[in-house]
Amino acid sequence: MRAAPLAASMVAAFSIGFGASAVADPIDTTTRQPDAYNNWKLALAAGTATDPATITVPPGFKIELLRSAQPDEDSWVSMAFDPQGRLTIAGEKKGLLRMTLATGGVEKVERINDALLECRGLLYADGALYANANNSKTLVRLRSAKKDDQFDEVTELLHTDGGVGHGRNHVKLGPDGMLYVVHGNNVVAPPGAGSDSPLRPMQEDRLIPCAWDPQMFDGDVKLPAGHVLRTDREGKSWTLLAGGFRNELDVAFNEDGEMFTFDADMEWDSGAPWYRPTRVNHVISGADFGWRRGTSKWPEYFPDCGPTVLDIGLASPTGVVFGTRSQFPAKWRRAFFICDWAYGRIIAVHLHPQGASYTATAEPFVTGRPLNVTDAAIGPDGAMYFITGGRRTQAGLYRVSYAGPRIAEPPPSAEELLAEKRAAEARALRHRLETFHGHPQPGAVEEIWPHLGSADPWIRHAARIALEWQDTPLWQDKVLAERDVTASLTGLMALARSGTAEAQRPMLARLDALPFAELTDELQILVLRNYQLAFIRLGAPDAELAAASARRLDALYPARSWPANHLLCELLVYLRAPSVIAKTTKLLDQAERSEDLLHYLFFLRNMTGGWSIEQRRRFFTALNRAEKLEGARSYQWSLRLIRSEIVAVLTPAERAALGALLDEPAKPDVVPNSGPQLLVKTWAAADLLPKLDRVSRGRSFDGGRLAFAAAQCIACHRMGSVGGDFGPDLTAVGSRFNRRDLLDSILEPSRVIDEKYRNTVFTMKDGSAAIGTIDHEEGTSIVVRTSPLSPQMTTLHKADIVRRETSRVSPMPPGLLNVLTENQILDLLAYLESGGNARHADFQP
Repeated sequence: MRAAPLAASMVAAFSIGFGASAVADPIDTTTRQPDAYNNWKLALAAGTATDPATITVPPGFKIELLRSAQPDEDSWVSMAFDPQGRLTIAGEKKGLLRMTLATGGVEKVERINDALLECRGLLYADGALYANANNSKTLVRLRSAKKDDQFDEVTELLHTDGGVGHGRNHVKLGPDGMLYVVHGNNVVAPPGAGSDSPLRPMQEDRLIPCAWDPQMFDGDVKLPAGHVLRTDREGKSWTLLAGGFRNELDVAFNEDGEMFTFDADMEWDSGAPWYRPTRVNHVISGADFGWRRGTSKWPEYFPDCGPTVLDIGLASPTGVVFGTRSQFPAKWRRAFFICDWAYGRIIAVHLHPQGASYTATAEPFVTGRPLNVTDAAIGPDGAMYFITGGRRTQAGLYRVSYAGPRIAEPPPSAEELLAEKRAAEARALRHRLETFHGHPQPGAVEEIWPHLGSADPWIRHAARIALEWQDTPLWQDKVLAERDVTASLTGLMALARSGTAEAQRPMLARLDALPFAELTDELQILVLRNYQLAFIRLGAPDAELAAASARRLDALYPARSWPANHLLCELLVYLRAPSVIAKTTKLLDQAERSEDLLHYLFFLRNMTGGWSIEQRRRFFTALNRAEKLEGARSYQWSLRLIRSEIVAVLTPAERAALGALLDEPAKPDVVPNSGPQLLVKTWAAADLLPKLDRVSRGRSFDGGRLAFAAAQCIACHRMGSVGGDFGPDLTAVGSRFNRRDLLDSILEPSRVIDEKYRNTVFTMKDGSAAIGTIDHEEGTSIVVRTSPLSPQMTTLHKADIVRRETSRVSPMPPGLLNVLTENQILDLLAYLESGGNARHADFQP
């Protein structure tokens, strides 16, 4: 088990992170656009759940709609089978329903609780029902003290503070008999999560903090952000097992007893270097998955960032379940099913053992439009049951069963059996190392040490966390003397996270001595992250040490890989290296990805002096180029802030020399200025619905572009590379909404409002009111955009605010179509369907 000696380890290629991220095979390319998120709106006021005849399942499978929620049955968010095979379903607002199932549907519906608010997690165990009630901010255990099938005994096991958006989610029973409680990033972790929690010590661990972070969406989130807790069935002892999620709604355990989850992205970050796709994570002891506020989210290439088994892309994670107990064919019985609420699908993730973890591929299992799926479970009959609902949408209960021919699975080959055996041994070794997490133990260092240099990153992680829990004086000198490169770097990371300031100089000396150019890209990244952690955890270096480190790192910049260059840029800016401006502006010249452009611009903004006019010119040229690339709201917002910060520190001479380069580039003209608009007609749906068939062919592309501007859509919405970023990107809206739904959304914008775009009403001490969307909050003030059609901001002082409440009126004004003729409206609908493509069928004669 001992790692290779120095020369061999420098050329061995393996991942330094928890494993290289796999990218899912294309499941639905239309979901790459953030506006697909609004698919769920189709389920509003539907009256009945989506017809199963319109839902796609794999060949041989059958899908049935068992029940559409009735008007008094709420929208549905979670489900669990009780020991009698009945189904308990939680309402989005409050309460629990119990359904007795029959062959063709639901035989009986009972209301068994009317007090708990939004139970996002339900679990039956030990004759009790555990419910994680999000809006009640509590985890409770319900029992029938009278043994009359009614829950008359309610015991609170855990009360938690914090918000309810990304809140109290599912609760699951682990193979160890313990409860696993899942919380999103708005929940404050309980102080009772003991000192033996393996996630300790968790910190922000970003080298240069960003002052914008508290002003961005979820800017008040505190560590551990989204997290998984483990407790006994009485809720007496609590352990913080893993953290750094955004909003992992659920977890599930596979046949090997390993825990997996499906974590959310922040679609506003798309295009930015801190964007993190929705991903399948293998949840292991002590893992920090890197979710932080704003710009400070960890990139996946950080070697201390938790494992990504598979990137899914844009999605809206809800419930998850393994098919282990199903009556499906073997392929599906082993699958990890993940529910995507907004984009209307259940995805089958196929895990493949590799080392102490897994790789994965994915494919669609159930898809519909809309299919606002919130939870899924395998029933006693071996079928999959899932529910739809959430955000007041129409809810439904569905059953998916296999009705096709028996599929014979070939027996595993000798090679496959050997691979499975080795994977099982690797997992067992990882579990053995995890027994040292949370406490020091005599003899642990000797047992841990051979695995610090393992070629398996999951074993290295388990060994590093285990080492951090042992008394540092027992192993500090051993780490500094270690000659195996991988073991040394893994141990040095543990030293940075657990040591004292006195360890900084010897740690940096050890890093300086490494033959950097001869190391693999993965090892170079680990070296550079260790430099960062040495400065973050062990203290800012004195002037002499900073200068020496700057000289050493400057000699390495630029490196071969873009992750190494990202790390080096941040390090050299932190150390104020004299050459960082010249070298990074050259990288800006070469950068093509929005992520690279924004990363270098973002960190160079911290260099307030030492610029030549030519370097300033290259900086603003790159900034102007970045603003023409596609990127979501926080990407565009960050570029504007970078521009304002840099312009503010320019000298008069620099301003004069740079001239028009300093101005934000004008957006490409979509249409000529059409001037003031006159009322044509107050349009209603009844006027236009009979005409929608005329959208299909022969429309005018130029007329649609004119209408997009005349109706002021362009002020708030992007279409391709043009338009505003106040509202959702509409580039691919036509691929997910039919024209009737598009028309309804324009005519009645307040019927449904995405939470991220909702107005807030502020009542002031003087009796006045202010209405707008919160752009950001500062220490004593709130900056509000009062009109979506104007970039002007209003600053409100918090001391003057009496009350704030969410508005039920959309920021999108009604009546926008009233300045258009009938033909212009039809052209506009064709333009939206086309995604800005003049060759779309709607424009053909």
